Amino acid sequence: MLNNLKSTIENNFKFRLNKNQLAETERLIFEIIKREKINLKKLLIFLKKNSNIDKCSSGNKFSTLKQTLLELRFPLTQAAERIDAQRVFLNKLKLPLRDNWQVNKDFKPLKIFVETKAKESYIINNLRKKFPKIETEEVTSCAEYIKKNKFTVSELKKPFIFVVKENCDFIKICPCTKGHLYCGYWIFNLGFGCPFDCSYCFLQQYSNFPGITLPANLDNFFERCDEFLAQFKKPLRIGTGEFCDSLALDDITEYSKKIIPYFAKKNVLFELKTKSSSIDNLLKITPPSNIVISWSLNPQSIIKTEEKATASLKLRLEAAKKVQATGFRVGFHFDPIIHIKDWPKLYKEVIDKLYAYCKPPFSWISLGTLRCHRELKGISQVRFPKSDIFYGELLLGKDKKLRYPNFLKVEIYQKMLEFIRRHDKKTPIYLCMEDNEVWSRVKGLVPFSEIENSLAKL
Repeated sequence: MLNNLKSTIENNFKFRLNKNQLAETERLIFEIIKREKINLKKLLIFLKKNSNIDKCSSGNKFSTLKQTLLELRFPLTQAAERIDAQRVFLNKLKLPLRDNWQVNKDFKPLKIFVETKAKESYIINNLRKKFPKIETEEVTSCAEYIKKNKFTVSELKKPFIFVVKENCDFIKICPCTKGHLYCGYWIFNLGFGCPFDCSYCFLQQYSNFPGITLPANLDNFFERCDEFLAQFKKPLRIGTGEFCDSLALDDITEYSKKIIPYFAKKNVLFELKTKSSSIDNLLKITPPSNIVISWSLNPQSIIKTEEKATASLKLRLEAAKKVQATGFRVGFHFDPIIHIKDWPKLYKEVIDKLYAYCKPPFSWISLGTLRCHRELKGISQVRFPKSDIFYGELLLGKDKKLRYPNFLKVEIYQKMLEFIRRHDKKTPIYLCMEDNEVWSRVKGLVPFSEIENSLAKL
């Protein structure tokens, strides 16, 4: 925290800060210091030289100070358009968590909970074989256990495993943002939670318990899915990578060995999406034409700092190459693209490496920039105090999520499209959770309706 900031500002600029003004000033100065990697002394010298605070009446000094700080905090937006103060989210500063649970590359459960109805499942047998010394507790209902045992944010990544007999939420529509183009994607809700720990992951805000829930009753999932798919005549895109990583624990769950043969006979495009390199089970399966294995990609520097315990970029690309060589179709997701220093160079390198490893065309490539609910910013900042991705030019969008302004997103997507099309003219490329304005401003994208139709025909 910024010690004695109130007295420092008041002594330097000769006016008093009230409680709310202090909170806003503290947050802005903190983020500027983190963003620009400077200290408070240098920032104060700049403010005294480059603002008109001293010339203002006492009643206007704070507004002048705040406006100057906003311009420093959002330099690209300031250069491109007027900064709307209503779109600036200034959450209260909080100390980093001292006891935040850290994930490990080699996943090992701390404890296994199993519902009585699932205690004879193959997943429990697999867990006992792989982790014979890990304590297993039988419970009537994992949901009831979680309700009775409150957990803190610092415990979020404790590696508990809950093996359950799931009774609802087998399949659901992708939670596309209101006012943004609907992607036509459905989620096969196979589990909740992840052994990885990404600084931008929405599950940090969405989840109120630690660990990973694994459903054991796949037969019930398939029965419900039969009923669901009977309603549709056209092909659907369905995947499992929304609330969990599709393959990270596949050596334990063996979901891929059951899911792929089931969906191979259905009128769907089914996607398994991952940040892992866990492909051993895939390599033993004859690849159906309607199954897509996809990877989320980012520069290795971002993977190292923001995607804890995930496979490296090299391992992901090597896995994709092996899977594609066996005959599986592959796809890729650049989401979230994070606007950092030298981002064009870093992402171009990733794209060049992708095409050095894998042969186009791919089933699809999606592009999406960093975005989140405002609550996630505060949670991530206490869990990942060394991360600086939320000190970028993130403002509240029409959906009240923190997003880069449109001019910056268009620049990012235009560059990414250019980098990809140098290698590949055929792969369908679509934007994730963007509105008509952004789609129309990115030159080279076809209308989303055409993207959706082309994906359905794949």
